[in-house]
Amino acid sequence: MNVSRARLQFGIAAVGAISAALVIPGIASADPADSDSSRLVNSTCSFAQIDAAMHDVTPQLAARLDQAPERKAQLADFFAKSPADRQAVLDAHPQLKSRLDTVPTEGPAVEWRAKALTIAETCGNY
Repeated sequence: MNVSRARLQFGIAAVGAISAALVIPGIASADPADSDSSRLVNSTCSFAQIDAAMHDVTPQLAARLDQAPERKAQLADFFAKSPADRQAVLDAHPQLKSRLDTVPTEGPAVEWRAKALTIAETCGNY
């Protein structure tokens, strides 16, 4: 694997961390249209909106992302894509799509998802 492909995959993993910001509250559904990955693909929030909401809701994560300009640029690029292009990125990384569609039930991921839901509810206001 070359360095740029490894960076892309690392950036895609970062998308997974932030993608929870795009989910709608509720329990995971068997309907693929209601999956977290589908919500990520079809989000109407821009990266700038997500980033602004993240700075308000979880400044520690936002600060970490600010310290990684390459990852931040990759995320901005992802959210600048059309829904079809976002879907193509997820289709190329089935393990990431699977992670996005697994709703956490315990541990720190539950707390992150709660914060992410707040980001999802407010990102359109930025």
